Amino acid sequence: KYSTIFNLNNYLIQLEELGCFDVSIIFYELLSEKLFIDIFNQIPQNRIKSVEILSKWYDGINDSLFSSINEFCPQIVKLSFFACPFEKSETWDKDKNILFDRQFVSTDITNFTHCGKVEPKYFNTHINKVLEAINHNSCLHKKIAIDTDGNIKNCPAVPESFGNIKTTPLREALNRSSFKKYWNLTKDNIEVCKDCEFRYICTDCRAFTERTHISNEMDISKPLKCGYDPYLGEWKEWSINPLKQKTIQYYKIKPPSKESGSNFI
Repeated sequence: KYSTIFNLNNYLIQLEELGCFDVSIIFYELLSEKLFIDIFNQIPQNRIKSVEILSKWYDGINDSLFSSINEFCPQIVKLSFFACPFEKSETWDKDKNILFDRQFVSTDITNFTHCGKVEPKYFNTHINKVLEAINHNSCLHKKIAIDTDGNIKNCPAVPESFGNIKTTPLREALNRSSFKKYWNLTKDNIEVCKDCEFRYICTDCRAFTERTHISNEMDISKPLKCGYDPYLGEWKEWSINPLKQKTIQYYKIKPPSKESGSNFI
């Protein structure tokens, strides 16, 4: 939220102290050039390695703005915009002095229910990500999040909170016994996924699952937004599967026609 921009430096310093050097910042509002600069001025220049920002599109988003960003924040690796009048992805362009990737989607995003989709275009075959997926949870391992209300969570979309950033230091939340309970839940221990040939290259989702299996107080169900059947080797649209409709309604997820192409995180 706009009101939290000037608290950002404090939050990022806490993240640095925890060894979190890769940061994603999401704004559901548009960010003017001044607000972008205000954000960049809050980012520590010592140990934060990479910064991704997602915000709402407006007409002032252009190459001129992009080319000026590196001067203020060299750690920027990607800017993503939603509610755009077009859709495209662009990689960094040295000739234009734009040294980060950009993604534009027409989807209008108002909350974190856009996340969690499993599709081949999101598969990651980088050796470090594969090794992490073999040994740990491919989404929540070493992740800490703060939602729009300041609640400290494993992911902005999960309901469980471990305190509020206004009163609880991130380290205190991290040290709570249940914070790390999903960190080592691999795809080998998730129903259906354990039999899937793609299990080490797709990103798991514990926020939106089929809600069919619980083990040791952990949800080990298949991600809801996966339409792949490893037993038949077929991909189908997950949102029209009749067996998923009750769970889709439970999560209050919008139809995919309004959220297509919007897995940013």
